[in-house]
Amino acid sequence: MSIVLRASVLMIAAFVAWALWLGEVVWVKGWAGLAWLDEFNWSSVPICAVIVVTASYFVSADAAWRERTKFVAVGIALAILAFKEGRWAMMEFLMDLPFPLPGYKPTIAEILPDVAVSVGTLVISGLAVSVGLVAAAGRWLAPLHGWTTVVVLVALLLVLPLSFLTVTVFPALSGNTDEIHAIKMGYPVLWTALLVPLSLRAGRRRHSST
Repeated sequence: MSIVLRASVLMIAAFVAWALWLGEVVWVKGWAGLAWLDEFNWSSVPICAVIVVTASYFVSADAAWRERTKFVAVGIALAILAFKEGRWAMMEFLMDLPFPLPGYKPTIAEILPDVAVSVGTLVISGLAVSVGLVAAAGRWLAPLHGWTTVVVLVALLLVLPLSFLTVTVFPALSGNTDEIHAIKMGYPVLWTALLVPLSLRAGRRRHSST
């Protein structure tokens, strides 16, 4: 797979994943208020599939279909679980610390335990999906360097800061530029779809097949 084709596939996949999220928020759940948080975000299922399938071709375009199928199945399961836990933890964190509910002014001592649980859940989810994807890719797609897990984890840790920066340049549909609207706009989905395949590709051993 040529560099141009690989870059094209990555960009198309990232925007498809983003469109799936934004489409659900705008047309299914509704943009108004916090309607987008009602129940589970089911667009995450095809989004995870898009990201994992794209990552599989970034690691190795020549892997046998049986091995690729195994990687995709395990990767999607890991990604959905990480999304579920990460979604809960992120919402808890944002509601507790930067944006407490109106009329509720908690002290640091009151919110510290909840914040610790939220941050811990985010870190554990990111670490679990990083280790799982790297292990699965190394087993079924192509040999990866031992440090690939660190690269994938760093990429995931960069998703939120990059999303918060992106919303200041490209505001939400309502014109808001805060952190909540960065998530509502699906910028974390966009950045995850870009960074996960790239980080896995970066860890591939040079002597493996394309």
